[in-house]
Amino acid sequence: MMPGSDAQPFWLGPSKSSLTEGAVGLNRRDHGWTRIVLEKPFGRDLESAHALNDVVRGVFDEKTVYRIDHYLGKETVQNILVFRFSNSLFEPVWNRNYIDYVEITAAETVGVENRAAFYEETGALRDMVANHLLQLLALTAMEPPVAFDADSVREQKVQVFRSIRPMSVDDVARFTVRGQYGSGMVDGKSVPGYRQEPGVNPNSTTETYAAVKFQIENWRWAGVPFYIRTGKRLAQTLTEIRVHLKPTPQALFAITSSVIDPNVITISIQPDEGISIAFDAKRPGTQVRTVTVHANFSYQASFGSKGPVAYETLLLDSMRGDATLFTRRDEVEAEWRIITPIEEAWAQLPARDFPNYAAGTDGPASWHELLKIRGNGTDHAIGHRD
Repeated sequence: MMPGSDAQPFWLGPSKSSLTEGAVGLNRRDHGWTRIVLEKPFGRDLESAHALNDVVRGVFDEKTVYRIDHYLGKETVQNILVFRFSNSLFEPVWNRNYIDYVEITAAETVGVENRAAFYEETGALRDMVANHLLQLLALTAMEPPVAFDADSVREQKVQVFRSIRPMSVDDVARFTVRGQYGSGMVDGKSVPGYRQEPGVNPNSTTETYAAVKFQIENWRWAGVPFYIRTGKRLAQTLTEIRVHLKPTPQALFAITSSVIDPNVITISIQPDEGISIAFDAKRPGTQVRTVTVHANFSYQASFGSKGPVAYETLLLDSMRGDATLFTRRDEVEAEWRIITPIEEAWAQLPARDFPNYAAGTDGPASWHELLKIRGNGTDHAIGHRD
């Protein structure tokens, strides 16, 4: 399946018997090398992903299989590990002792465009969370690999996924939010609701918005919630990771009227690639008053270029035989072990209030309630800078 295609989340290729027999012979490496590149979504649940893996493995060696996720080819995504592990300013605080919570957001202003048939079978959770956003979570949370090679990096990502306990139906009801956009205004133009899009079932319950609170139950991240959200027809287009550090004790500034905001590290994936660090500074004057300021790094400003397109990087790596930025079989199945119980619970708890957010807004109001589960009542709009 080629990049950019409207790949359906189920098997569309040759019969399993012909592939298992290797009838075409493309798996042979008699006079060179062989690679098979598979575009996501890789299956539609754990069972289908496992079956598809078995079919592929019946013909190709795992080391020749490259499951492509174009997010992993983005420069800023590749930079997450460099930022974390090569800077002594950040590495020691990247844990439960200093980090309060993490937000990972992928928001789009566009609707389903001409992909209604695909999207009706997929939805936001399968389309974005089951691959792209879980990969961002893994890179943000993983332990340092022993080397920057394919198996070392992918093994640490798998360990993150194994540390996320699959949710029960009650957990899904408490810790997930789903939505579907109605009509509204985007960029000053009136746009239809999802159910009015060409090719969409007028009674569709497919979600165009999904938010999930994940807990990584390991030594580094115990008690630190990771909030993942994605949606179409939102107020703006951006993909980012926001790491919220814990507030400092405020006794020193108790006599002032200033509000001391916690530090926030924002890794911007798109459209403006870079890293921003929010910290407090004293406002000029005779009184102690604080203000939040930002230290900003921009790829465009620093290097004059955003680098190659993600697919260019990944396809070149596949030809070079470097699988570091591709997903392994057990990695894909570990992702589906997390996602499939959510899909099954949603099937038992059908959404009754769709559409529940207007196009051009920040999504369902229940997202804000999910974030408040942290217990401090903090509330953030998309793109808001602390």
